Amino acid sequence: MESNHIIIGKNGEDFAVKYLIENNYKILQRNYRKKWGEIDIVTFDLKTKEIVFIEVKTIQIRKNKKEVFLPEEELTLRKIQKLKKVILSFLAEHHLDNNKWRFDLIAIEAVCSPTFQITSAKLRHYQSIFLEF
Repeated sequence: MESNHIIIGKNGEDFAVKYLIENNYKILQRNYRKKWGEIDIVTFDLKTKEIVFIEVKTIQIRKNKKEVFLPEEELTLRKIQKLKKVILSFLAEHHLDNNKWRFDLIAIEAVCSPTFQITSAKLRHYQSIFLEF
């Protein structure tokens, strides 16, 4: 059985995919995995003609909890190091080393139903996050 955290994360990725499609992105792949990490969504930005690697961070907003943190805080230095390796692996594996690409973060603050479906959300899309390769 999946944990609530995993279910919320998957639902956040689904929410992000809908947003991306509505905003002229073509989904190339979801959950590209290597043994050293994973990238949530690989897309092609039809406006800028770039391959875009997207990390999605989703938190559930709980009305009865006092602690406040942002999904952006989940993108740690350790996670960034793993993402770099995964991005380079994808580019090499698909012979895209010479293509334009960027890394984006989508942060989602979600209100969820009792079954952890997202009923409403605030989505922030950070484009071209510099990863220093």
